[in-house]
This record gives sequence, structure tokens and C-alpha cells, in this order.
Amino acid sequence: MVNLFARIEDRPTPKAVYNWRVYSCAIVAATAAIMIGYDSAFIGTSMALGSFKSEFGLTTKTSKQFADISANIVSTYQGGCFFGSLLGYPLGQIFGRKMGLLVSSLVFILGAGVMLAADGARGLGPIYGGRIVAGLGIGAASNLTPLYISEIAPPAIRGQLIGMYEIGWQ
Repeated sequence: MVNLFARIEDRPTPKAVYNWRVYSCAIVAATAAIMIGYDSAFIGTSMALGSFKSEFGLTTKTSKQFADISANIVSTYQGGCFFGSLLGYPLGQIFGRKMGLLVSSLVFILGAGVMLAADGARGLGPIYGGRIVAGLGIGAASNLTPLYISEIAPPAIRGQLIGMYEIGWQ
């Protein structure tokens, strides 16, 4: 039987490198994948709630109008992710991968806070703006997380550790 967790090395690496710190740092960094799952699940379930529709006056919209509004909310997030992924590279090069991940997480938190400011009086504007800002953070984190994990991991376990992040996306 093949051992999936066996270390296959092309050059010897000291045993001291394979310690709990490498695994714990990779696990903490891999939690960046939680941001995209949280954001997607949050907006999807919120838009389906009757209370959300009535708060923002969406109950009077036709199904096509509601579908257009839903598509706009989703696409603003995707646009933020696109530009965030482009900003992730210079952020990581200038400030480092770890600080870049911290900044991208703070940007995501800021975007989530802006979305919380939305109500019937303010309309959907804060949700659109918050989705863009949160998307910037998620896009940058999606760029920086695999880079950070690959830089801290020894070659023999690099694929396994990056795989933890990829599993988080699923």
C-alpha cells in the first residue's frame, strides 16, 4: 500500500524542518480560503431571505429585475476579486507575504463592515461598495496564500500543505 503522507525528497532535509510550526503556519494561512466561502454563502442566503427582499424593496420587483440586481451584486464582488488579485502581487513584494495576507484580511473585514451598514434607508449602495472592497481582500489573499505556503514549506511536503488551502476552496 502506498503511503500518501510519505516524504519523497530529492535532496536530504534535516528532520528539524518537519515540525509543528510549519504545519500550523500553513493551516493558519490556509484559512484564507474560508473568506471566499463565507462571503459567497452570506450573500447567497441573504438575498434569498424574505426579510432582505422586503427591507430593500425587492418584493415589488419582477423576477427579471431581481435577477439583474442579484447579478450586479455578485459581479461587483467578482470585479473586486479580479483587481485584488492584481494588487496582491505588489502587496506581497513590497510588504512581504505574511503582512500582505494580514492587510488583505483587514480589507476583507472592512468590506464586510461596509456591507453591514446597508439598510432600507441607505439602499443597496453599501452592499455594492462592501462587495467590491471585500473582493479586493479576497483576491489579494487568493494570490498570496499559495505563495506564502510554498515559501515556508520544505519541498517534500509543499504539495500537501498547498493542497490544504485548495481543499478549503472546495
